[in-house]
Amino acid sequence: MTTLVYAKLPFSQIHYIERPEFHNVEKVFKSRLLESLKKHGIVDPLYAEVGNDYGKYIKIIVGNNRMAAAKILGIKIIPVIVNIYDPTFKLEGTQCRELKTDDEIRELFTHKNVNIRRGSDGNIDTIMPPRYELVYKDYELQKK
Repeated sequence: MTTLVYAKLPFSQIHYIERPEFHNVEKVFKSRLLESLKKHGIVDPLYAEVGNDYGKYIKIIVGNNRMAAAKILGIKIIPVIVNIYDPTFKLEGTQCRELKTDDEIRELFTHKNVNIRRGSDGNIDTIMPPRYELVYKDYELQKK
């Protein structure tokens, strides 16, 4: 059984994959993401796991590009939903609270049509908002 927790964590506590393609992506994507984070901050939480083949590391599953952008912008506190597989792991951050229902998860997102996928054991495998809603906040607002 896993525990799902929302917290605002220091950037330094989170491990992510700094993908080379983020630094090589088209300039429009990267500049829009950076502009959006500069203007709004990280609006929707990232999704991470701890204790599932990662030891005691909090590893980002969804949100690596936002972590890379946060590093560039010097954002120090990151909102994260953490799936904790290790019952001995104690999450330390601000606003820590356990999430027990899908509705509690959806409340954390600006768009409520987030995809929550569960495994055969009932545990959450991943939480995935539609990509365009994560990256193009300003652009999407203009389209509506």
